[in-house]
Amino acid sequence: MCQKEALLKRALERERAARKAAEEILEAKSAELYLVNQQLKAANAELLTSYSRTTSQLQHVFENIVDAYLIMDLWGNILKMNDAAVQLLGYTSTKDEGNLMELIGPKELPLVQKSFKKLLDKGALTDFEIKITTKNKIKKLIHINASVIYENDKPVGAQGIVRDITLQDAYRKAIEAERVKYSSIIANMNLGLLEVNNDDEIQLVNQSFIEMSGYSEDELIGNKASLLLKVDGEEEIIKNEIEKRLKGKSNSYELKVKVKSGEIKHWLLSGAPNYDLNSNIIGSIGIHLDITDLKSLEVQKEKLLGQLEKRNEELHEYAHIVSHDLKSPLRSINALINWLKEDNKNILDTTSMENIKLIEMTLENMERLISDILNYSSIRSESREDQEFDLQRMLEELLTIMFVPDNIKVSIPDNLPTIIGDKTKIQQVFQNLIGNAIKFNDKDLGLVDIVFEDYLSHYQFSISDNGLGIDPKFHNKIFKMFQSLEKREDSSGIGLSIVKKIINLHDGEIWLESTPGEGTKFYFTLKK
Repeated sequence: MCQKEALLKRALERERAARKAAEEILEAKSAELYLVNQQLKAANAELLTSYSRTTSQLQHVFENIVDAYLIMDLWGNILKMNDAAVQLLGYTSTKDEGNLMELIGPKELPLVQKSFKKLLDKGALTDFEIKITTKNKIKKLIHINASVIYENDKPVGAQGIVRDITLQDAYRKAIEAERVKYSSIIANMNLGLLEVNNDDEIQLVNQSFIEMSGYSEDELIGNKASLLLKVDGEEEIIKNEIEKRLKGKSNSYELKVKVKSGEIKHWLLSGAPNYDLNSNIIGSIGIHLDITDLKSLEVQKEKLLGQLEKRNEELHEYAHIVSHDLKSPLRSINALINWLKEDNKNILDTTSMENIKLIEMTLENMERLISDILNYSSIRSESREDQEFDLQRMLEELLTIMFVPDNIKVSIPDNLPTIIGDKTKIQQVFQNLIGNAIKFNDKDLGLVDIVFEDYLSHYQFSISDNGLGIDPKFHNKIFKMFQSLEKREDSSGIGLSIVKKIINLHDGEIWLESTPGEGTKFYFTLKK
């Protein structure tokens, strides 16, 4: 019995020891599991924090993206959209519900259906354009880039970026219309257009250039213009012009060219550098005008001008010879009259002496007339001898050598300019007009007033008097040769013709205002 009890006791102790060891192992495992659980909790908390942060960041990007962004299901129902999409599509809030198909017109629906099928087949759709009518009834053209959203490898929706290209499309169409318009103008204008690259190789020609050169478009494109149309002796001009284009310079110049027929033509060219979108010079563009006929006329004109110059010189010399030949007998007659008068002064009666005096006056008038005609014929456009001179001083000196009666007062302004012109001829103008104002003044106190005005392109002068005046019906006649309104011995009727010719020589005009009995005011201008 004692032996059995001892065995039982030992068995119980072993059981207690085993249970205790098992409890200790269980406690250790429990502690280990607790630690793992705490670590999992920390990891989950960190994951949740990271997920929340990422979601917040994505939401921020979604809400603030510049372009319209939206998500829809496979039936077109809008699931989510940002503020830009709301504004583009005409909704009032990002929480509004809607279907994109409602914005598509019946004409566009087949295109949308076809494109949506393509989106599902390929998973993405780019550069798709479609017309829509927004919720607030505005017609727009939109551009879409979209991709499919998958769940468990099955498509469940789509997301896309939408842009309003209505204005861009309008600009594009306007530019295309302008391109078509100017292409038509270029193709049909009478000026030849040529575009070459930096190697002088022809890139573009219009129909007029083809007709001017005689070459076909295929013969021109790709060839060097300077070699195809080359004329010996013109190489240096072409080289210089190419260098100017490469430096960004534009200009016009004349050039001799040889067309396909072998004929030499004269062309007027206006060339300018051609730039790409980055402002790099990629060649030049030239507009060509055939001036061959004009050059021929110019040569003829030069020839005619030379002949005219020669004839003018001959006429001028002839006028001097005639003047000399006419004045010589007049002087001889005048000498004979003087001798006759001296030899017979005690024999001739009063009537005869008066007749002799009339002959002398007639001879003087004849000589004056011959001198005025010679003077008129000598005033030619090429005979100007321009110089800068003080008009104030010139007039003051002129009045000291002119005969001014005591009853005539001549006033001149003190602000007369320094001008450029033929001093002798301009002095002749003032001398003639002032002289006439004095000569044809019948008042006890005669007034001659000179006035000056300075304009942008010219000077204007006026010389007025309070004399006899001129009837308006004679205002145009007095500037013609031999039109003297008063038959006076000291007037040849050429003076105002000379004045007008001198003023015209200086690119000016002359006119008058006059009332008979009250006086006359002559105006004239001189170009600056």
